[in-house]
Amino acid sequence: MLRPLITAAQGFPALEQLAEGAEETLHMSFRIFDPATRLHGEGPRSRGLETWADLLSETTARGVKLRLLLADFDPFFTPDLHRLAWRSANHVREAVEGDVQVLCAPHGQVAGWIWRLLMRGTLSKRIAELKQEDETGLTPVEKAALKGVAHLRPVTLHQKFAVADACRGMIGGLDINDRRYDTPGHDLPPEETWHDVSMAVDGDFCGPLLRHFVDCWNRSLECGAAPEGSSATRMEEPGNAPDTPQSPVLLRTMSTPCPGVSRLSPRTEVREIEDGTLEAIRSARDSLYIETQFLRHKPVADALVEAARHPELDLVIILPAFADRVLFDGDRGWDARHAHALQTRALERIDAAYGERCAVIAPAQPRPANEKTLAIHGAGPVYVHSKVMLVDDHTGIVGSANLNGRSLRWDTEASIRFHDTDTIAAMRQELAQIWLGGTEDDITRAATWRAAAAANADLPPTERKGFAVPYPLERVRRFSRFLPILPDDMF
Repeated sequence: MLRPLITAAQGFPALEQLAEGAEETLHMSFRIFDPATRLHGEGPRSRGLETWADLLSETTARGVKLRLLLADFDPFFTPDLHRLAWRSANHVREAVEGDVQVLCAPHGQVAGWIWRLLMRGTLSKRIAELKQEDETGLTPVEKAALKGVAHLRPVTLHQKFAVADACRGMIGGLDINDRRYDTPGHDLPPEETWHDVSMAVDGDFCGPLLRHFVDCWNRSLECGAAPEGSSATRMEEPGNAPDTPQSPVLLRTMSTPCPGVSRLSPRTEVREIEDGTLEAIRSARDSLYIETQFLRHKPVADALVEAARHPELDLVIILPAFADRVLFDGDRGWDARHAHALQTRALERIDAAYGERCAVIAPAQPRPANEKTLAIHGAGPVYVHSKVMLVDDHTGIVGSANLNGRSLRWDTEASIRFHDTDTIAAMRQELAQIWLGGTEDDITRAATWRAAAAANADLPPTERKGFAVPYPLERVRRFSRFLPILPDDMF
């Protein structure tokens, strides 16, 4: 069974059902998993359960073994995410009884001393702030920093998946907290929209996915990752897990720590997602559909440009005009501008290669923007966080990896590749229905998307159909600035 889950309105209840149905084991790996997240499925709520902490407590009370792998973050440059990770891990440890182990897991890569020297201003400022706080509220990593052990951690575990009983799973791009909850109608305030896609999957695919979890778990233990006051043990590789199936198949990005005085990046060990993405692009002949949060990786842009030589190939790209920290937090920093310069360069090359056979869409709500966010063609943006590629009628890829160097070379990522024609067709139709609001024209043609986006851009937001408007390339170009201090793969 392979079932697309569009937005959290479908994804959250499906993940809850996965936990409800677990009989022996539940393995979960998430970039963000807040146990205070409200439940949305009718089953748990009918039993009086309100949050994920409640559901996990019920699950382990039935004797289910729970292993939860949470990504940790750099405490100096992403302190809010770092503290959320530890708060979530300790919440599960305190609230959920039974056979439960939780890791708050850093990747293991640390920046060399030259980078610490370059970033000493931020480090010194953050340490001074920590000294003013009550030590009882600090994370173990922050406490260690006050004692002189201050590491910059530029790499994370970005994957998002769960496996129950080694035979049922869910994989995609969805984080689990109340901020990520959205519906296909995207009718919340712009800063609360969050378009995402995951896949529910049963069968042999879950064996390799579980083995990947075990590998990540054991690597994390080597970094000393665990909530305070608890212990975690090394996992044995499941002996009864089947070999990797022909389809669907697990694709991964994995890297290993690489020390060095001037080193920032890890050493890429597994680049199955990058290789699979490039292979899929090269196989395209008729239609290529992409949803991604970022499109910045030069090898991907190169492959897309090369694929344009096939005269019948049309390309449709759905991505946000700006990153969420720019749209919703007003970030104008040099690193944000450099990241957008990488994307602008890629899109300019793609546009030149395809011309009218390419449509680049930045979704926006059919109502005027509020004062909290940047307006896109006068409307509030719909934030695209999904990572989807649909190639002709033969290949689909959904997962946690964006089309940037960080996802394809640095961070730990997991995606699913499938070749089910009916699933690909159904996904195309459902996603087109959301963005276009329905059409009788061929949704595999860029002309259909270009016409819908242009028509909407000429109308007031309240008179538009669907969410499609043209990607504001010129506006993003003005925002962009190349400042190549850090490696492109970091973005």
